Amino acid sequence: MLSFTDFSNKIITDLNKRFSEVIMEGNHLVVKFGPTSMSIPFNTMYKEYQSRKDYMETLKSYSRIFNDILSQYKFKIDYKNVYPMLKSRDFGERENNIEFYREQAFADIDTLYVTDAGEVFRFVLNSDDVDFEKVEKRAWENLNKMTNPLVKLDKMLDIFCLKYSTDYNSTLLLSATLQKQIYKKVGQEYLFAIPSSTTLIVAKLRHEYIKIMESLIMVDKDPNKVSDKVYQYKDGKFDIASV
Repeated sequence: MLSFTDFSNKIITDLNKRFSEVIMEGNHLVVKFGPTSMSIPFNTMYKEYQSRKDYMETLKSYSRIFNDILSQYKFKIDYKNVYPMLKSRDFGERENNIEFYREQAFADIDTLYVTDAGEVFRFVLNSDDVDFEKVEKRAWENLNKMTNPLVKLDKMLDIFCLKYSTDYNSTLLLSATLQKQIYKKVGQEYLFAIPSSTTLIVAKLRHEYIKIMESLIMVDKDPNKVSDKVYQYKDGKFDIASV
């Protein structure tokens, strides 16, 4: 019987041979196939393995489940559940013959758009038969409905992060709701970093905070990396902050 750690390492390795990418995000296993992804509580998989006492049968069973859901998913845009998402400029480079609908956001970061159907998470492609103008409009409207309070990382420093972890934390930087919080807590000129999809760091525009934020970027554990840069917003422009 494999231990929890050995089972997780082995099944992630084996599933990566069959799908585009398989990673652990918190307590969930995320399986990606082209522009579509899904997640499942990893404890459920391990409990089934303990019940079966057969690793290969467990692997085959979940491979079928993932394949059935991801390959048979028929894309139909749901404007009520479409959102913008910030991703690194090189996101999707390994995907052959798949072109994500994207726009430049910052120097090394693009804005992509996703439909979030809970179990299935799918990026919008250039080849999709959708109204792209409507996709963008509704995506930002939906994002602006989200709320997440900025909280201090340390009471002695004017450096903040978002209280709750979500897949849209990085993108919330550009929401009207969060911009109001930023202006109130750190001012209309500020530093920010987006190390991963679930992490946003915002700070007062102080030179000494740049090194601290670079250290925070390095220790971020989310595997969905976005950028290792510290940015600044000053004079109405977004630029990479200089040390």
